[in-house]
Amino acid sequence: MALKGVLFDLDGTLIHFQINYQKCRLQTIQILEEQGYPKNILSTESFVLKMLNEASSYFIQKKHYSMEKVLEIRKMVDQLIAKEEFIAAQKAEIIPDMDKVLEYLTQSNLKLGIITLNTSKNAMISLQQAGIYQYFPDPNVIIGRDRTSKIKPDPAHASSFLKYYGLNASEICIVGDHPSDIETANRLGAHSIAVVSSKHQKDEFKTPYFVKQEKPLPKLLELLKNI
Repeated sequence: MALKGVLFDLDGTLIHFQINYQKCRLQTIQILEEQGYPKNILSTESFVLKMLNEASSYFIQKKHYSMEKVLEIRKMVDQLIAKEEFIAAQKAEIIPDMDKVLEYLTQSNLKLGIITLNTSKNAMISLQQAGIYQYFPDPNVIIGRDRTSKIKPDPAHASSFLKYYGLNASEICIVGDHPSDIETANRLGAHSIAVVSSKHQKDEFKTPYFVKQEKPLPKLLELLKNI
């Protein structure tokens, strides 16, 4: 195996994480609009963190809010989302056979990590609940939104994993079920494998490598072995 590391997305890739994203996004929009962001511009199709970044720029540039006020608004949203994540984390379930993948990669001495939009703490709870925390014993490589200044698909989210282990992008593969995971890999220059599900079809991913979420084996291991 030529790879030296594999970086996984969490929700939809390793676990089923039943958080109410629609509720989180609606509540985020409500808070931001109450704080002065123009109404009917933000969309529930957008990531919460993307909305936060857009609103932060608006508050500073257009409303001339202080950085302290903007940070307080961001904290309000983050606390709300973290509470919903915590509830969902306690119900996380492993995607069938992904424990076998992690066991094989661990036995092959590959470095494993997580990049997620959840907080690092809630990600750890999810991994414990799903019974796969032992494959990620180093909390430094469970990289949530609280451990990066820029979220995926910005490569900074994954770059911290490379820096921590002293790896080159060409030596790792990013596995994820969202197009942003694959875009992260492409921007970074890493290998990638898309996890296809009813949420995201093949044509949404810019990678030639795919596995089905409901049946990742044996194809996922075959792909990883031959990269």
